[in-house]
Amino acid sequence: MRFLISNDDGVAAPGLQALYNALSRIGEVIVVAPTLEQSGTASALHISSPVYVHELDSGFVSVNGTPADCVYLALNELYKDTSFDCVITGINSGANLGQDVMYSGTFGAALTAQLFGVPAIATSLVGAAIDSKGQDRGSNYALAAEKIAAIVSNAALLKMLKDMPYHVLNINAPNVRYADEIKGQRITHLGHRDIKKPIHTITDPRGRDAYWLSLRKSADDIVRTQTDDADIMSDYDAIAAGYTSVSLVRLHHASAAGIRALQALDFE
Repeated sequence: MRFLISNDDGVAAPGLQALYNALSRIGEVIVVAPTLEQSGTASALHISSPVYVHELDSGFVSVNGTPADCVYLALNELYKDTSFDCVITGINSGANLGQDVMYSGTFGAALTAQLFGVPAIATSLVGAAIDSKGQDRGSNYALAAEKIAAIVSNAALLKMLKDMPYHVLNINAPNVRYADEIKGQRITHLGHRDIKKPIHTITDPRGRDAYWLSLRKSADDIVRTQTDDADIMSDYDAIAAGYTSVSLVRLHHASAAGIRALQALDFE
């Protein structure tokens, strides 16, 4: 098997290294990742300025662009003659649950791969955090990486994703030390949790007003869910119950009923 991996935490992030280590035991792995952290960039591409590539001593390829830039460049130029079984992004430092997938560079890079017909999986470690010195400490990426490798080694899963255009698998693993602390995995749908405080107003050192955007949720908020099957857990609920969450996310969200309702409107 051959994998292309990227992330939005940067080419030196521990989650990326852990994912590389685990996948290298089941196949060939090529890494193309941003030089610096690119969280919150979704599927943004640099189309008004060039991007530059640098191959590191590790063999990883560093790109001064977004996660989507990395995947776009890898598939269409750097490795255009290479056939990948799957593009896997992450392991992200922190959760990508519910509506966060809209903003996530981890998810956006995976979605970019699917636009070119390559099966794609976005992966995250819930509970991982960056400390005050900018270091990611105490996170158990290795265990999460082993769980992710076990999932992606399923050939039937990759074939299913190949046959489902515009779908990305979104995996969130609990941040635990021992394997038996994870109860298993659940197939889930995206939940929705309200943002605790979307905007923080601050004053910079020069006395100017500035605004810091936030996606932080309150742990006490009620998770709003939308699904036709009450037996399917939300991703938030699965994580809270101690499971790895595996969600199938589709780019095109409009239902046939919604389109018919729009057709019935009189725009004259």
